Parts: sequence; structure tokens; C-alpha cells
Amino acid sequence: MKNSQKRTCCDISLIHQDEFLDFCRDGNPSSFIRNRKMPLTDLLFTMINRRGITLSLELRNYMKTAHPGIEISKPGYLKQRMKLNPLAFYELYRHHNRNFYADPGFSTFHGYLVLAVDGSGINIPTTKETLEEFGTSSRKGTKPQASIGLGCLYDVMNHMILESDCCKCKFDEMRLAEEQIDRVPETIGTSQPFLVVMDRGYPSTAAFIRMMEKGILFLMRLKSSDYKKEQAALSGPDTWVDIYLDKSRIRHYKGTDIGRRMEELGHITLRMVKVPLPEDRDEVLITNLTSETFDHLQIAELYHMRWGIETAYETLKGRLQMENFTGTKPVLLLQDIYSTIYISNLAEDIIRDAEAEPDEKEKHRKHKMMVNRTLSIGILKNDLIYILLETDAQKQDRLFRHIYEDISKNLVPIRPDRHYHRTKGQLAGKYSNTHKRAY
Repeated sequence: MKNSQKRTCCDISLIHQDEFLDFCRDGNPSSFIRNRKMPLTDLLFTMINRRGITLSLELRNYMKTAHPGIEISKPGYLKQRMKLNPLAFYELYRHHNRNFYADPGFSTFHGYLVLAVDGSGINIPTTKETLEEFGTSSRKGTKPQASIGLGCLYDVMNHMILESDCCKCKFDEMRLAEEQIDRVPETIGTSQPFLVVMDRGYPSTAAFIRMMEKGILFLMRLKSSDYKKEQAALSGPDTWVDIYLDKSRIRHYKGTDIGRRMEELGHITLRMVKVPLPEDRDEVLITNLTSETFDHLQIAELYHMRWGIETAYETLKGRLQMENFTGTKPVLLLQDIYSTIYISNLAEDIIRDAEAEPDEKEKHRKHKMMVNRTLSIGILKNDLIYILLETDAQKQDRLFRHIYEDISKNLVPIRPDRHYHRTKGQLAGKYSNTHKRAY
């Protein structure tokens, strides 16, 4: 039995446990206690099996598979959903992640987990309720578009979302990142070292001080307007720099604990690394990683790995149709977002084991091959429901083997250094030939 299969079975077992079901009731002991057509476990399974089609068909297809001959109405289903704690799937994917990092087979970069932080706006149905709850991403004077701010902490080498938080559309990304980083040891344990990579919207002197005092390793890209004097005075492509905390840098924090700490320190010392870009440009990275641990080239490689979180958001929104919501109520939106993140992590875990299947033709291929992720997600969405509902261990094991075999057969080549000219705007018809839906 593969590790991802064990972890999935463990998730199914958790869903049936009384302690988890109590958490799903969200403090209301009278919820989900009557023997209804769709008990709580079935409610959770419908969300894992969600395909983004009309809800009547979603329910019809599920009930035909799980409970033939029984029907459930949309109002009855949504009434049950309104009682469900929206953090149920947040707890479920964190449970899955803890089991994932308890096994020693995960990937690291020179012994470190590489975690990327970023935020993204999630377009949601615009109603009076969603605008009040989450706010609008539109500019003043334009038609309002309700939006949820989603912040994620992502393991770029293992393709797992470790932490996620849904906030108002405009939120303090750095503050949220610090809170998520503090929760990381709950998932990966206290003995596994990690470092955090962030884009140029995150650098903050106060955050640097807080993270250094906690022993957190970080790497960020600077804007040209960040630490202008220090950037202009760089003596080489890889230099340790003293950043003096003068009045202009402390003024914003005057009277706060971090402001007093900045006055005590007087300066901080960080490493600035110049990385060449096309068209004779440079980007400047700032870090507290030592040159003995990571040299100049490895620092550039680490920052390049940050792009993995952008790909993860594309998977959530594109392949997994996160923004294709069941309803308009805030609780339904949060349920759909967290259940999609759980499916993303589950899919990546299963794909990881499927990629480990031996490829007898590998040595004869021109290019190294990788699993087709879009197709893999489609296979998982089609077949996972049968695994969730199967109670016979042997039959369930056969279903898992079929999924691994089907995924491992569908390969695409990895073509290094391939670049395409970036064009903006819609160039073709409504339906793309290169980005077909998987389900």
C-alpha cells in the first residue's frame, strides 16, 4: 500500500470519528444528529466530489452512486450545508499534511523545506452580504466585485499547501504570513528546518526583526524603492549590509513594541544578492541565509522556486475551479474554498506516488517525463467518490491501484528553458484548445 493511499484512508477514518463530527457541528450539538437522507459524512463527500455543474445534477449524480433510489432537494441540501463549520476541510487538510510530513520521503533543498508565501484575490458572487463580509476589489466609481483575500503558505518542492486563510479582500499580507509561519511547526514538527521565500510586496524592517528573533530564515525580493541607499552602495553582487534604523525608519512604529525594539537595536545586518535578469537588468534579493549554507547561485535558484505558489493558485482557480461556487452565502463560499484546497493537496500526494511508478521506456525517451496534472486531477475527481464510499478494504485497494496506474500512464515531456512570448487579451474563441477542462 502506497503512503498516499494510507493517508487518504486515514482521512476517511477521521471523517467518521465523533470528535471530527463534533467539530463540523460548529458548537451546535443539535446539528446533524437526526437520521436524514444525507448524513454529515455524505455531506462532506459531496463537497469532495463537487464538479461545478448545476447543483441539481450534482446531487442527482451523487445520490445515484451513493444511495440509489433516494432523492434529496436543493433546499434540503443547502440547509444542511449552512450548519457545517466552514473550517472542517481546513482541519482535514492539516490532518493530511501532518501525516504527510510524518513520513521521511518528502523532498527538501539541502535539508530545508522551501516554503513560499503569497496572497491572491478570489472572485465571489457579488451580493450585499458578501460585500459587507469581504469587501470589493474594484476601484471607486466602478461596479463593485466582491472578493475574498486568500493567503497561502506553500511547500514548493512537495506541492502541498501548508496553511491558508480567507480574509477581507484587502488584508495585511506580511502580518498574515507571520501568523502562518508561526503555525508551521504544528504540521511539519519542530525538528525539520525550513526557509520562507516571498515576493517584493513583503519586505518590512519590522517583519525582518521579528522573524530573525524567532530564528526564521527568509529570502525576499526588493523593489527598487526599498533600502535605496543600501542598494546604491552595494560593493558586489553578494554583500552583507548594515541597515541603520534611523528616525525615518522608526517613525511609522513610534510608541509600539517593535518601534522600541528598533531603537534598541540601532541597525540590522542582512545579505543582499544581485541576480541578473534579461535585458541587462538586475533584481536584488535580501536574506538572512549565510553564504556558507547557500551560495549566490543557490540563492537565485531558491527565489526562482517561489514561482511554484503562482502555479498552485492557477491550479486552484483553473483546474479545480475554485471560483465555481455552490451558492452565494459566505459560509458556502468558505466551505468550497477549503474543500478545494484539500482536494489539491490530496491530488498532489497521489500524483507524487504515481510518478514514482517505474517507467520502462524512460531511458529511450528524448525528454524527461512528468505526469499530466490536469488529466490526473480529472481521473481523481472521477474515481475518488467510489473510494470514499467503498467499505470493503480489498475492493478499495483495487480502486487505488487503478488510479495510480491510470495517472502514471499519462505523461508529458519536460522541455527545459522553453519560453513563450507573453500576450495579453483574448486571442481565440470562448473555449481554448490548449486548456481543456478535466471534469
